[in-house]
Amino acid sequence: MNWRVLWRKKDVLTPGEAATKRKAYIFFVCLIISTLFWFTSKLSQENQATFRLPVRFENIPEGELAATQSDSLVEYTLHATGARLIQLRFFPQVDTLRLEVNQTFSVVRDGLDYHYLTGDQIADEITRLTEPRVEISSVFPDSLFLQLVPAVQKKLPVRLEADISFASRFDQYGSIEIVPDSVKLTGPSTVLDTLEFVSTRYWEASGLRRTRTETIPLQLPSDVPSLKPDVRQVEVTVPVEEFTESAIDLDLHIVCPDEYPEVDLRLFPSGVTVSYLVSLSDYPSVEAEMFEASVKCPAAIEDSDGRLDVQLDTYPSFVRILHVRPSSVEYIILE
Repeated sequence: MNWRVLWRKKDVLTPGEAATKRKAYIFFVCLIISTLFWFTSKLSQENQATFRLPVRFENIPEGELAATQSDSLVEYTLHATGARLIQLRFFPQVDTLRLEVNQTFSVVRDGLDYHYLTGDQIADEITRLTEPRVEISSVFPDSLFLQLVPAVQKKLPVRLEADISFASRFDQYGSIEIVPDSVKLTGPSTVLDTLEFVSTRYWEASGLRRTRTETIPLQLPSDVPSLKPDVRQVEVTVPVEEFTESAIDLDLHIVCPDEYPEVDLRLFPSGVTVSYLVSLSDYPSVEAEMFEASVKCPAAIEDSDGRLDVQLDTYPSFVRILHVRPSSVEYIILE
């Protein structure tokens, strides 16, 4: 028996299949051509579209500031061919409507200086800056107002907004340095009178093992764009040192007022142990004479509970006291 399998190769089509395939090709070609004709026809027809532009007033007179602006965006409708509108949508010629203050109308109301543009002026500016070959049918808002006020200056301290942590056995050594530690702001007096400081942007630093210096921008009020600082960032230095724990034994001094009756007080114990943290660089400088601890004579001997609180009167500024033990001592009065 002949087991040879007979089949038609896939790339060999019957006359009916070839005709069907040609018809499909013709259909798709016609569909593409008709779509292109329809699209071209639509693009050549007049259409309209709405656009938006941010508004910025420029060349403000020296010594004055923009206090308030009626609108920060203008919305306008253009009439043009579809192709032109698509081009303007995806390839705009300008990204901001920049208006010259000296080319606006001005009026003084209640002692305040206002500058304004009418809707027709806004449309003329948009046409001049964007596309003179299109028609602007509407503009919103129908007018723009800008209030100018005298510029004043105020010097304010800089406040660091940060979350800082240190690695084990490490800690801050001294004060955090901010350079500059103050900023001079220029702006409307109505705003500056409400400000007491200028904050930095939030900064987070963790696991510090050495002194860290970071440049941090200032955080100015976002709702007052007219505020102008003389600097926009500060340099913050966090001094870091390795610390160690140590302790020292001190004898207690008894402090009594002059009018106190002469009595012989005995303390138990007569001394305390002061535990403290000190940086490794300052450790050799610590001496017992730098510390003093005392107790005060009881105000009324007959009403005393037999214990006196310990006070640490003196200690070096470069150490950090952990605890004093014991925190109180007993006493007896010898006749």
